[in-house]
Amino acid sequence: MARQEHLLLLILWVIVCSVNSTSQCGTNEFQFDTLCCQLCPAGTYIFKQCQENHGKSECIPCESGFFMNHNNSESSCFRCSQCRDDQEEVSECFQTSDRECQCKQGTYCNSENCVERCLSCSSCPKDKVIRQCNATMNTLCEMSDSESGQSGFHCLCLPKALNIVVVIAAVIIIIAAVIIIIAAVIKTSWYFCKRGEEIRLSSNTLTEL
Repeated sequence: MARQEHLLLLILWVIVCSVNSTSQCGTNEFQFDTLCCQLCPAGTYIFKQCQENHGKSECIPCESGFFMNHNNSESSCFRCSQCRDDQEEVSECFQTSDRECQCKQGTYCNSENCVERCLSCSSCPKDKVIRQCNATMNTLCEMSDSESGQSGFHCLCLPKALNIVVVIAAVIIIIAAVIIIIAAVIKTSWYFCKRGEEIRLSSNTLTEL
């Protein structure tokens, strides 16, 4: 009986030790079964996991057309991005970094990662350009006094679609404000009417007494 208890305690000790060893993997390690294996460096991926705790994994470089930009435990590298037909390549794809693209000359895109199509740059009258259009920003123009109503007024030439959105948003805000004001007036009028009726009834009661 004592021998069985000793064997059971030994098994429990082995289990606890193995759990503790894997739960304490370092920041540059990952857990594989009951082992802590070292991550593969950027530009490579896991080919074979380590065979001993805190050991090195077998890593191989990313193939052509693939990249990995951080330490990892991935079984393959990421495929390189492709530039769209409205973009041009700024930096080619390397084993440790993805390909970088930007809008072609004469077009721009100001959203992160430029998920939509590049837009054509706005044009300004002669000698009215404050900022030239580039891959991430539209042209900035200076309006004339007759257009702006005040000297030195600057405006950003926005696409027509964006101007329409701004106008619609302004109209919605104005309508909402009008509704709120009307509701407030109606509520105030109702309160005073009710209050006047209560005063009238109170006066009639006092007269009868």
